[in-house]
Amino acid sequence: MRNQIASIRPAILTIKKKKLSGEKELFQNQTLRPILKFQNDLILSIFLFHFEKHKTEFYQFTEAKRNEFIEQKIQLDRNLRFLLLGTIIGHFTDLEWQMYIPNEKEMNRRITRLLIQRLQDQL
Repeated sequence: MRNQIASIRPAILTIKKKKLSGEKELFQNQTLRPILKFQNDLILSIFLFHFEKHKTEFYQFTEAKRNEFIEQKIQLDRNLRFLLLGTIIGHFTDLEWQMYIPNEKEMNRRITRLLIQRLQDQL
């Protein structure tokens, strides 16, 4: 089952392979980024539904205001952040989960940064 989960993730060709990458950076590049890319459409749908539900006039904002709004929403809205984190964490293998647990705070910070950047780049 472990290989099946990992095998459906897209390859990210822009990842620079460095011999000196730390364990957390490797986890980010080999696990988190492919999962985020795989789940991209769902992540966008969740975020768009969230601001439509709250009657936010998102598309009337300037680009700078949109970027600020995305960052604030993900950082300050716990329900949204936890939903998005669960969307990513739910695609971990058991070994990836074992890596995540002792580094939960750092990994959540990395996932949050990646989510914010991905949404800002697309919206």
